[in-house]
Amino acid sequence: MEILTNFLIGVSLSMDAFSVSVIAGSLIDRKKLFKSLKISLSFGFFQFIMPIFGWFTGIRFLKYIYKFDHIFAFLIHFIVRTKIIYESKKLEKTIDFDKKFILLILSFATSFDAYAVGLTFSLLKIKVLTPSLIIGLTTFLICFVGFYIGHRIKKIFGEKLELIAGIILVLIGFKIFLTV
Repeated sequence: MEILTNFLIGVSLSMDAFSVSVIAGSLIDRKKLFKSLKISLSFGFFQFIMPIFGWFTGIRFLKYIYKFDHIFAFLIHFIVRTKIIYESKKLEKTIDFDKKFILLILSFATSFDAYAVGLTFSLLKIKVLTPSLIIGLTTFLICFVGFYIGHRIKKIFGEKLELIAGIILVLIGFKIFLTV
């Protein structure tokens, strides 16, 4: 039962990363398998490591982090999502997922909630390594599938997909900001 619970936690935590992966799949040529593996691995790694960081932080700093976590997550999401909308207006019609900075920001922003899960694990005195591994692997697999889905969706929506995706991701950022 513990494995199933951790898997379901991983699925729920990976939804932001999945959304970004679908968008990336619509922007990156399907033949570039290495890029999809690299991005999925980055998302999976951050989903793996963030609960561990949260667990180590523990209850001691929870009252300080809790006050600002949603604002910090909102700002990161807002900046990245605004860039996606801006990029959709450019002629090149692509976001450069090869830039390490962009990939790190996206990976961090989509895994910030996993940090809170790690804090919860420490409060419940749950060992963190196995759940974190399951969460990371689940995220990797879901994101990898997201690339394929994004490529398929691009055929339906065409060039308007980038603008639609940017708007959706800005709305996700606002949802994070409004969550207290």
